[in-house]
Amino acid sequence: MHPNANCNCRYADVGCDKMEEVMDQISGKWKMRILFMVGAHGTLRYGELRRLLDGVTHKMLSNQLKELAADGLVERIDYGEVPPRVDYRLTPNGEALMPIFDDIQAYIRKNTCSNCCGDKPAASSGARHGCCE
Repeated sequence: MHPNANCNCRYADVGCDKMEEVMDQISGKWKMRILFMVGAHGTLRYGELRRLLDGVTHKMLSNQLKELAADGLVERIDYGEVPPRVDYRLTPNGEALMPIFDDIQAYIRKNTCSNCCGDKPAASSGARHGCCE
């Protein structure tokens, strides 16, 4: 049940409160980036993930991963070894969010690449971006 029973917005069938719950789970500067990197690359070690996320601090990455794991979007796999070896991968709930990134990719292809590559043939315009092929 959403907060306003008279709501007739496009998301009324699931409720605005449920939409806000999910947005809270993925909001902030790093959570969507973490989900993207783990989803795009598959299982990642902590160090690999930190290198992929330019500018994230150890504390921030650690906290965001804990929150994503608590929300059931990322799975933390601790092998109990010394030195520590920990992997991260998306859970099925995390995987279910990947179409968001597919939509962003489609947006980029539609809006960005048409501006830079246009409809010019590859031979006449020189090099084209891989996304335009």
